[in-house]
Amino acid sequence: MSDYESDSDSESSAPPPPPPPPPANRGASGKASPSKRDPFPEILRFRSKRSSQRPGRADNVAGGAAHHGANAVAEEELEIQMTPALASAMKQGRAAKSNEKLDAEGEALIKDIEKAIADEIEMDLHNEAIELNLEPDDATLDASCINKDKSFAKSSAGRKKCLGMLVALLLVGGGVAAALMFTVFAPPDASVDKSTSQEEAAVAVDNPTQPQPASPYPPGTQTSVPAPAPMGSSSHQETAMNVLQKSLPAGSYAALSRTGSAQSTALEYILNQDVYVYDWDGIAAEDETATRNFLQRYVLTTLYYAFGGSNWDKSENWRTKYDVCTWYGVGCDGVKYGTAGADSSSGEGVVTSIDLHQNNLKGTLIGDLAALTGLTDVELHSNYIKGSIPPAIYGMKGLSVLFLDDNYLSGSISTSVGKLSNLSRLTLSDNEMTGSIPSEIGEMSNLVMLWLFNNDKMEGSIPESLSGLKKLEALALFNMALTGSIPTSFSKLSSLQILKLENNFLTGALPSALYSLSSLQVLGVAGNSDLSGSLNGINGLTSLKELYIGYTSISGVIPASIAACGDLMVFSAPEAKLSSSIPSSMGSLSSLVALDLGNSGLSGPIPSTLGRLGSLEDVVLSKNEFTGVIPDEIWEGWVKAKKVDFSENSFSSESGLPISIGNWKSCENLDMASSGIGGSIPAEIGGMTSLKVLDLSTNELSGELPSEIGELTSITELVLFSNNLNGTVPSEIGLLQGLQIFLLNDNAFDGKIPSELGQLSDVELIQLDLNKFTGAIPSSFGSLTNLKELNLQKNYFTSLPSQLFELEYLEYLTADYNRFSGKFPDGITQMATLIEVHLAYNRWTGTVPRNIGNLANLTVFTANNCQLSGELPSSLGALTELVTLTLTRNQLSGEVPTRLCDLGADIQVDCTVECQCCTNYNCTNL
Repeated sequence: MSDYESDSDSESSAPPPPPPPPPANRGASGKASPSKRDPFPEILRFRSKRSSQRPGRADNVAGGAAHHGANAVAEEELEIQMTPALASAMKQGRAAKSNEKLDAEGEALIKDIEKAIADEIEMDLHNEAIELNLEPDDATLDASCINKDKSFAKSSAGRKKCLGMLVALLLVGGGVAAALMFTVFAPPDASVDKSTSQEEAAVAVDNPTQPQPASPYPPGTQTSVPAPAPMGSSSHQETAMNVLQKSLPAGSYAALSRTGSAQSTALEYILNQDVYVYDWDGIAAEDETATRNFLQRYVLTTLYYAFGGSNWDKSENWRTKYDVCTWYGVGCDGVKYGTAGADSSSGEGVVTSIDLHQNNLKGTLIGDLAALTGLTDVELHSNYIKGSIPPAIYGMKGLSVLFLDDNYLSGSISTSVGKLSNLSRLTLSDNEMTGSIPSEIGEMSNLVMLWLFNNDKMEGSIPESLSGLKKLEALALFNMALTGSIPTSFSKLSSLQILKLENNFLTGALPSALYSLSSLQVLGVAGNSDLSGSLNGINGLTSLKELYIGYTSISGVIPASIAACGDLMVFSAPEAKLSSSIPSSMGSLSSLVALDLGNSGLSGPIPSTLGRLGSLEDVVLSKNEFTGVIPDEIWEGWVKAKKVDFSENSFSSESGLPISIGNWKSCENLDMASSGIGGSIPAEIGGMTSLKVLDLSTNELSGELPSEIGELTSITELVLFSNNLNGTVPSEIGLLQGLQIFLLNDNAFDGKIPSELGQLSDVELIQLDLNKFTGAIPSSFGSLTNLKELNLQKNYFTSLPSQLFELEYLEYLTADYNRFSGKFPDGITQMATLIEVHLAYNRWTGTVPRNIGNLANLTVFTANNCQLSGELPSSLGALTELVTLTLTRNQLSGEVPTRLCDLGADIQVDCTVECQCCTNYNCTNL
């Protein structure tokens, strides 16, 4: 919420909770956004601060689209000519007010107004789309509203008509005349206050559902303008109010009467505190320059208060003596702030752009901006703006750029959006918008870019009318809830370069006609699981750079003609329904940087021609049925690769890691798990100095782990389980200081564990089970301060060091099926974080530790098939999280504590231990 209440002509809604703290990657202001805006500065990058729901946000509130759209038209298009007769009537009305002769001269004034309206004006409220619930036949105003006996105006139907006339008079500034009319047709019942003021009536029309504040005037008072608290010179105030009455949208003008609103606060500042020298005589004389200077400072000052300007990240020169063209983010005469020539004083000083993106703006959008008729560029993206879009914004026909993305806007897009005929770039993405995409967007003939993505509550179909946007270059509608099919008529969008429709609920077939769009550079339809079609005809997209068809039902082969897409950089089709093999012609796609065909139904050998793709950085070919040997050309050609995933395929065991793997110095992630490869791990693997993740698990690898593995100093995950590796673990493993996951289980390693393993201070998971290790666990394991899981199962270890029980974060200790002997380790009772302890099938002696109840998080405790004796400790009853207790094949006695009976745990003890109340009790005779 801003420092001041912001009143605008948008529909009110319950304010959402304060926005969450900005993510760490948004910089000081909490946002991330390019400083220079191109229609599509980087093809792959859209501004987006969330891929999932941001925490702490309120539910979306629909913004009353019907009212917004209707009233926007009313504000924008309702034109009433101020003819001499009507002007004379207004003048007499004001004179009557000032002379306090309202009652005496009222009837005469009404007669004059009646004549002026009857002779000069005909307003069809139905055609002008002012939603006052009038029947079409009653929409046309006539003189009946102010007939002499007032009977028509007092009727229910007549009052609706006359309220329409009142609105019209308010919009043109006929303050006294409107007040007179209201006294004429107000209903006689006490529920309507005849003193209702002009600004209240205006707000009632602009925001039909918004609760209205009490009138600030004494009962019976009639006024031509809102009356803020006394301020400044009365003549200056009157001059200012006259200008604002003519220039502001009705709701914004009405807000001047509300103490604490951004509007009234701004005007009070200008009249009483602003050190800028205004030309009040010029303003009174309607001098263009003087009036413009005043109006610009007023609107921008209102913007400052509406968006909590005191908390902005940057606010240089705002509310100072300097011209508004020097205020941070304000551009004049077509020159944006901060660009060359922005400081030049050669122009007329017309505000043409406002760029306050990523500046910690908090509050609701104000319709006052519509008063800046020279404004062409509004960039308020990446802030904390909430509420719906005021109707007046849709009336800013001079706008060329409107960036409101990455905020908290709610409500729906008004059908009046089509009236922004000069708008070329519109971004409303990353908000909380609801409703559907209005077909009227198709009337925005100059639109080049439309971003609506990441509004996951916007639904409905994609309007066919969008195909009429001949200049459209970028259409981004991904991560929404759109349904229906992709319009075939999109093939008419001859200028289209970017079409992103991912993660919706689109159905039908991908129109093959889209393949005729020779300018299309990005086509994204991934994540529409029921979208079908094929890639036949893809060769027509000769400019294509990125193709995203994953997680769809697009099927068939990858056609050899895809080679015609010579500029293709990204081909992403994971979990599509493709078939057959990769065509060798793909080897000619020399620009390809990313290739993802994971789990897409492909089979056969990988063509050696893919080795020509020397620009590849990210390759995923996992979960297919690729066979044969991985070609040497790939190992030799993909030297720029950063991520390569060959996992879960059926390659021949003759396919292994060649010595050329050492040339992959840029590779960070190599995943060949369950790929079928064999051979040994070459010493040259030490050349992969950028490697962070190496997964060679579940293959046919054999031989020893080379000592050069210690050269992988950037590695965080080393996964080698389920192979036939043998020999000892090299001591150089201790050089991998950043290692977090170390999995050697299910191999044939032997010998002692090197003490250097204790140097891995960052490691969290160590699995050494199912090998042939011998000897004692090194005492250096006590230095593994981040260790959470240690698995030593099924080896030939003989002792555990006492230092191991000092680890503060260990949760899972598995050491069963070894040759541990001696007294059962009491030290485990110090490890309060333990969740599971498996120490069975060893040669422990002694008793179950008396303080075992200290392990409050323990769920599994197994120590069966040991040589334990003595009574069970009563502290077992404190293990309230226990699920499994297995102590069979020992020499224990005593009783299972009754407090364990109600847990429903699986309890297995010898028959020498009593447990009368245990429901899951397995008594085993020795």
